[in-house]
Amino acid sequence: MDSKDTAIRALCRSLGKEYRVCTIDFEPVIYRDFGNGFNVEISGVYTTSKTRRATLYLWYGEKQPECLIVKTVRDVQRDEIADAVEGLLHYSYALLADGFNAGDRLPGPQFKITNCMDGGSGMKYRIFYGTEPKFSDRDLQDFSRGSYECRRLLRNKSGQLAIISQCKDEDISVWKVEYGFSCMVFGTFDEAMAFCRGKFTDLDGREV
Repeated sequence: MDSKDTAIRALCRSLGKEYRVCTIDFEPVIYRDFGNGFNVEISGVYTTSKTRRATLYLWYGEKQPECLIVKTVRDVQRDEIADAVEGLLHYSYALLADGFNAGDRLPGPQFKITNCMDGGSGMKYRIFYGTEPKFSDRDLQDFSRGSYECRRLLRNKSGQLAIISQCKDEDISVWKVEYGFSCMVFGTFDEAMAFCRGKFTDLDGREV
């Protein structure tokens, strides 16, 4: 077993029996279902580093069209993950007590992100809802997630975004092109761009 696999499983065990390791968006993460319609994803922990901080995503729902992200907690230290998750658990119940409706629009830019594999047990479509925002290269960081860094944004004729991102792990040469419910994986940036030519343009509508 890879040392990173050992590390993430050890962290998962330390958090408790409610947690499990699964793969979402090609990244091994730690997952917990709150049992009230909400679930939490702990990203950025597939590493042997004890100092790398995690990002927590609170999701509502498992399948479209109700599945959406509700809250993100960034830069969480390893020894603070359990408390942060408990805080999200209480937050989820507070939302329900306030009459949370999955159909309500959340503030800020919202967009489709990718399809997600739940440990090989099937496909889960996760969608952000909201009005269509205008993007530029200054927004690349907003599309970086977990072990992947967004390197370029493209769009098709209807305005749908294509997100080109690179795995941060130097030992894994993976480039992803994500658009709609699809995610294509390539070994190099040139291969990813070759796939995009004729399908997408840059954000200003120019051929790539």
